[in-house]
Amino acid sequence: MIQFLRNILGLGPAEPTKLRKKPEEPVVKSVVKEMANDELKVDYTMVYPYLVSQKTQELDLVDELVSVFHKTEDIYAPIVQAFVIIDKNKEGANGEIDIFHLKTSDKTEEDYEMFDKHSLINLDNLELPFVFWDFSDEKIEYDILSVKIAALASEKILSKKHMLEAHKMLNSNELLVSIPRKGLIFVCSNLLDKEHITHFMNLHAYAILSDKQGFEVLCEDLFVVEEGEVINVMGITQLSDVLREGNS
Repeated sequence: MIQFLRNILGLGPAEPTKLRKKPEEPVVKSVVKEMANDELKVDYTMVYPYLVSQKTQELDLVDELVSVFHKTEDIYAPIVQAFVIIDKNKEGANGEIDIFHLKTSDKTEEDYEMFDKHSLINLDNLELPFVFWDFSDEKIEYDILSVKIAALASEKILSKKHMLEAHKMLNSNELLVSIPRKGLIFVCSNLLDKEHITHFMNLHAYAILSDKQGFEVLCEDLFVVEEGEVINVMGITQLSDVLREGNS
């Protein structure tokens, strides 16, 4: 794995150097629960989009009506958008929130469009702000945005409002976005020097291949965003190959 990270697209060290040694803080994970279709009455104010790999172990996607967010011939697994119900008013004392998979197997395309419409509105209104990510004792020479690890962090890529916020914070009209695992998102300007883009790709690859918290792999590719919307994809076939080899 180390040699792979050194070789992939000219990347440098296998992991970020001089990481600050901080006390380990427990990561609060919210577990998605399956529910019967009639268990909860659908309240559109509690519906959110939920991105998962089609190989997810978190959701049961059998017979589900889903839309494809990202799919290529080389990618390890297509990324699809499902829906979940989250009641933000019922957050536990330790930060846990009940998440229920909103089943669409018995829904129509019109139902799906309503879920999609309202879920994106709710995502826009979600208070999960970007912050400048400081991960090491050495000040890096470019800015990276992230958010606290949260159930809907990766989904911020679906929100034009949140992506426009990132444009403004980074003062860049072109962004490079990483959503390597569920609950994670990293953003930098895509107009940086090649050295800095390579460093960002290194961080992305490290997140894909060395997760310590047990979050599911989401996407090994990187996304180019302009005016708040995805306009291109940077495919990383080497990462796809390693994921396939590890699950063969």
